[in-house]
Amino acid sequence: MDTIHQKKTNYDINKLPADGYLVLPLSMSRLSKGKGQSPEECFEMVKYFESKVSQVGIDMLFIYTNGLYFNNDEPALSVRKRTNAQMIDHKNALLKLLVKSKKYIPQAAHFIPWDYILLNSPQFREYYLKLIALKDTDEQFQQYLADGLNHREPTEANYHFLIEEIVVTHLIRQKLIDFPKTLVKNDSFRLVIYPGEYLKGDLYQWKQKLLPQFQTKEENVNPYYASQYNFKKKIICHFDELDYSI
Repeated sequence: MDTIHQKKTNYDINKLPADGYLVLPLSMSRLSKGKGQSPEECFEMVKYFESKVSQVGIDMLFIYTNGLYFNNDEPALSVRKRTNAQMIDHKNALLKLLVKSKKYIPQAAHFIPWDYILLNSPQFREYYLKLIALKDTDEQFQQYLADGLNHREPTEANYHFLIEEIVVTHLIRQKLIDFPKTLVKNDSFRLVIYPGEYLKGDLYQWKQKLLPQFQTKEENVNPYYASQYNFKKKIICHFDELDYSI
């Protein structure tokens, strides 16, 4: 497999642009305390980025990846009961923390299920089917997908899980899905934040232009058009700044 390394020294974000979204995709397996995305840990993320806000105009998106967890062999009813309870309890606890602090506008925090994006992005199905087909014909893409399994079984369900995640993240960064607005006016940036590494399969699809690219460095519209913030390491990873040899 080809090697990937970063051209520049890893760095944090000093200041955020004035008008846009902090986007936190929430893994259902991480919602409990100590896993990186509990209500308390999400609140710490919000507080951390508060110092980087230059002026009021930022909304927060908490996207529950509940729909992804139907990509397994577990009975659907069991998955639905468990993920529904996780989402509701997590949202209520996080919202309580935001309200209690009296520093944030609760209406600027939007809690969205995964399927909201599937239903509101006309491109989802086309992009998803394209990557599903490439999974069987592009050997390097398959290798990078396997790397993203993270010790999970290499089943069709798990591969579909990863591909759906890659497509949705691309749609968010490329502004191919509209989100609710409270403080946001022009939607000038979308910063995807996760307490861990980006998926190498996501980097590969960007470098190889497997999916259409509308937001690019040349467009200079969204500075995070192909980026992911690793909250665990406190660094921003720009895909165009990763040295990747095909």
